[in-house]
Amino acid sequence: MNEQNLEVEVTGESSTAFINLVDPNGELFDQARLEGDDTEASFEILGRYEDDLPTGKYELVALESLESDDPIDSTTISLDAECKITDVLWAAENPDMDWEKRSSAWEAHAAVVIENKGTIPSVLTELEWAGAPVARLQSKDAQSYYHEVRLSPGETTVYSEGPVYRTENSIQSLDCGEYGTESMTVTAITQVGPDPSFTQQIEYGSEQSCELAIVEGNPDGSPSDGGEN
Repeated sequence: MNEQNLEVEVTGESSTAFINLVDPNGELFDQARLEGDDTEASFEILGRYEDDLPTGKYELVALESLESDDPIDSTTISLDAECKITDVLWAAENPDMDWEKRSSAWEAHAAVVIENKGTIPSVLTELEWAGAPVARLQSKDAQSYYHEVRLSPGETTVYSEGPVYRTENSIQSLDCGEYGTESMTVTAITQVGPDPSFTQQIEYGSEQSCELAIVEGNPDGSPSDGGEN
């Protein structure tokens, strides 16, 4: 498996002419034809469809011809993208990271750390920030930013496309005196697999000084529920 394709190889002595890739629902997902002395076939996993890829157990079936009733061989493989948000970082508290500092509001940006424990990559298409300071500033429930980031197995850090922690702009400022400690939940919309979310507690300052602070755990003292699936 590379970044986008599933690579399959058969032995040189095999009489395989076709390889079927059957999805977890028993439906034909794709088919590859081996020409002449070819011993390798490739199936495109990402980039082929806009819709979600069904994850789970797939079956590779080797056939001598399309009319064959009995396969030469078959094997089962697992194709899963298991993404989890493990942390949300605020630029103001982590200035040494790779922020785009040409923006005057760079200190209000956020970074999301996403871990993929699956066997195949996924693609992040959107980060939705519910209850974010910038959403409250605009009197909205949530603020979304669109991305196109490949989430390979392992850890990926994604930088927000906008100032998530912003409390003022050229037109207005947030009345922080109206808030206490509030929840912000970021949800990662992914092409493959479930959409993980992470909740962070933010303490708002007074009406005179709207200084934000990240609170460890929940207001009642229980642990934070970050990293939800």
